[in-house]
Amino acid sequence: MAVSFYLLWANASLIIFYLFYLVLFKKETFFVFNRIYLLSAIVLSLLIPLIDLSKVIKLQMVDIVLGDISTVASGYISTVAKQKFDWFLMTYWSGVVLSAINLLIKLIGVKKEIHSPENGAAFSFWRTKIIDPALNGIEVINAHESIHVRQLHTIDVLLVELVAVFFWFNPIIYFYKKSIKFIHEYLADEYAARLSGSKKQYAMTLFCQNFKANPNLANTFFTPSALKARIAMLNQKRSAKNALWKYALCLPLICMLMLCSSFRATDFSVSSSPDRLASLPGGFRAFRSYLISSTRKINGKNGKVIVSFIVETDGSITGENIVEGLDKVSNDEAIRVIHQSPKWEPAIQNGKKVRSSYRIGINFLN
Repeated sequence: MAVSFYLLWANASLIIFYLFYLVLFKKETFFVFNRIYLLSAIVLSLLIPLIDLSKVIKLQMVDIVLGDISTVASGYISTVAKQKFDWFLMTYWSGVVLSAINLLIKLIGVKKEIHSPENGAAFSFWRTKIIDPALNGIEVINAHESIHVRQLHTIDVLLVELVAVFFWFNPIIYFYKKSIKFIHEYLADEYAARLSGSKKQYAMTLFCQNFKANPNLANTFFTPSALKARIAMLNQKRSAKNALWKYALCLPLICMLMLCSSFRATDFSVSSSPDRLASLPGGFRAFRSYLISSTRKINGKNGKVIVSFIVETDGSITGENIVEGLDKVSNDEAIRVIHQSPKWEPAIQNGKKVRSSYRIGINFLN
């Protein structure tokens, strides 16, 4: 699978899932469900582009027999592959490296703060709680941080940070970070407020603290930027249980994304042969001429590479795949020449254009 295709659908899924969250779930007080939803959305966005449902619906394979094609017209290429410089990949991986370095710096900062905490510190990371004993309301603060530790909130933070390393260019991942941290605070505030016995008293504890910056990756009691939202959520009426039905809408959303990432067209020729096979303008003789003139000979290699591919309803070629290979250079050349084929005239079934699947053997002869 091409990196660009994977990144396209993974990022599209991240965006769609988050918009779904904003519309349906953000204002609900089902904090546990919202936490599960956001984490699942991230994991599913990484997996959905890898799921190919087109393989479940089998297209009838048509073998194209053109005889032996001596691939000598366009020159020779060495068996040592020459990699084409790819600016897209270079830019992408450079961003990944810089993001990974930034994450490492954050982790080092957390480690330093744990070993040498500043006065007024109140945060947790993984199983470690750092709370300045001089703080007012230390029992409530301790209860707050205990929820972060007990519910393993650090795992959520590190998961999103790791995904952000590879999706550094997509601003939506930073909204995921913010939303998950908000949910962590809502969960901890809910518990700590119950312990204090009064939401109003707990809100005053939040409001009256002397705010201080804590490590970026840590779960912290003091979050001045989120203070207004946290106090508002404390006083918000709890969501009715019958609103839980909205989470069931996630299933059709997941199915839709899986289908969209798997198929580039919706018409299939499955149960019977097309009334008219797909072909290049000029027929299979034209395709044979194209292959002879376009395929480069591989020095020192004899043999056949069998390639399968799909002709879409618009005549474009997709799904190139090696069925039977020879070596990497020969396989790459076979894929290249099929991928760069001019547009075909699509197959016709019952008067409609349909996708159709083909397989061809390309001979590399000395």
